[in-house]
This record gives sequence, C-alpha cells and structure tokens, in this order.
Amino acid sequence: MVVSVKTTSVEAKVHHSVRKWSGVIWFLIEVSLIGGTIFGFPALFKILPQYGIYNDTNNCAIPLINRTEAEGKDSSCEEHQTRQYQNALTLGIILFEIPSVIIGPLIDRFGCRFVKLIAIIFHIIGWLALAFVAPAGIIVLLTAYTSSDYFSKSRAFVSALFAGACTSATMWYSIFQILNDADKITLQQLSYIWMSFSVLMLISSFLYLDWRFPILNLPYRFDTKFEKKQDHSVIITGEDQSSNGSEIDNMKCFPSEYIGTLTGVMWTAVGVITTVQYVLVQLTNNVSLSWRAWLIVLSLVILMSCHLVQLWWKYVKEFRKKSVAIMKK
Repeated sequence: MVVSVKTTSVEAKVHHSVRKWSGVIWFLIEVSLIGGTIFGFPALFKILPQYGIYNDTNNCAIPLINRTEAEGKDSSCEEHQTRQYQNALTLGIILFEIPSVIIGPLIDRFGCRFVKLIAIIFHIIGWLALAFVAPAGIIVLLTAYTSSDYFSKSRAFVSALFAGACTSATMWYSIFQILNDADKITLQQLSYIWMSFSVLMLISSFLYLDWRFPILNLPYRFDTKFEKKQDHSVIITGEDQSSNGSEIDNMKCFPSEYIGTLTGVMWTAVGVITTVQYVLVQLTNNVSLSWRAWLIVLSLVILMSCHLVQLWWKYVKEFRKKSVAIMKK
C-alpha cells in the first residue's frame, strides 16, 4: 500500500512538471505574438497614410492644381503624418511600460489569472479600435514573467526565454509591411487576426495560471524551495546587464509573494528610460542644439554602468565569502 502511494506521488510530480514546461512553451508563443509588438510600430509609418490616418489635418486631403505647390504640400503632409506617428509610438511605449507599477501589485494581490483576464478585454477592444493594445501586451508579458516562479532552479532560464520572446515580437509589423506591399493582407485583416489571439490568452489563463480565489485553482503553487536554500545570491550571466538581464537576476532570488510588484516596478523604470529616449528625438530637430540629447544619453549610459559595477561588486563579495568558507573547512 505504501509503494502504491509513493508511485502516485511521483506520477503526479512528473505530470505537474510536464504541465509547467508546456505552459512555458505556450507563454513563449503568446509573448512572441503579443508581448512587445509596439516596438515594431515604426514599420507601419509608410503604410498608415494609405488608410488616411492623420491626413485630415493641415489641409492634407485638399487636392491642389499647381504641381509645384502639390509636391510641397505632399512633403509637408508626410512630415506632419510622420511626426504624429512618432508621437503615437511614444504614447504607446508609455502605455506599455508605465502601467507596470500598477499591474505588478495587482498580480500579487489577485493572481496572474485575474489580471490576464482583464488583459483579454484590453486586447479585444484594442485591436478593434487599434488602441489600448499596449496595456494588454505588458500584462501578457508580466504574467508570463511571474509564472517563472513555478520553477526553482530553472527560474532564471525561463525568465530569459520570455525576455527573448518579447524582443522577437517586434518583427510582426515588419512582416505585415511586406505582406501589405504585396497586397496579401490589409490593416483590418491584421486587426482581426491579432484579436483572435485572445482565445490563446483565455486558454492559458485557466490552464497554466492561478489566482487568489478558491475556485478552479492549479494543482501546484509557486516553488519556494530554492529561495530557502539561497541567501539572496547574485547570479551573473553571459547576457549584457540591461533591463532584461537585471530583471532575470533579481527574479532569481526575490520572494515569490512580491514577484509581481518587483517585475512591475522594474518594467516601469525601463519605461521611464525608454520614454526619455524617444522624447530625445524632439531635441534633435535643431542640429546645433542636439548635444543636449547626447548629454542625456551619456547620463543614462553612466547610470547603467554604475548598476553593472554594483552587480560585479556583489558577485566579488559573494565569491570571497565562499572562498573563505571553503578555506575554513
């Protein structure tokens, strides 16, 4: 009888492991499709004028008889539209990054499933109206990052996979541009295709994510065994110490009950820096004063360098402690 119980326990453990890793694969597909698409938005700058977006201002739609005047007007309209698209891109990035400071605590309070169900609403309405797409994308990304806490030793590896998937999501607008130029797809068709991905989000919400309500819960919880064994050690990987790399390091040793808040705060900080970088475009209009933009960029580089030095200093201290402990033994 005892042997039977042990066998059942092992089978259940294997079953949960398969379910967890299948969830990782599912989330990789989701994040690569939805996560960071906003950063590929510039690929649409040449396509949006075909749909008359922002051509109803500055007399862009008024036909002109004089050829020279028409060419000058077309150039003016194109500059006006491009400027508006750049502003829309900046706003989209702000909506993608900044709300993370609110989304993170919501994940800790109500669970990933609850927050992701809200993301589905944003996703459907967003692609119908071509707006509010960014909040849905960041929620998908943050819930995927938080789900890495279902693992212990593989947590950093899973987080790194999601970081790469988010970056790969920027390619879809470029692919759409190629298909649109070949008259294979339209902007409306693109919207409906991406809106249908809400079905993937709904399935993964109940199959691989949990919430705080006592109904339809997962048979497993966040894995905290590794946290008890590790004394907040700093992990240095071969990746560059950018926002994604730093986030992976911190998620590796941060308490599970606050992992959503940590992820949200870090992505908000990334959003602030990214927003500053896009705002710098306005400072480069006057070439003689463009040094101001470069000065701000230099300040950001110094800030990130200080963080890199801090990580290496912690690593050296931990290495020395381990060396001393080994010598004493």
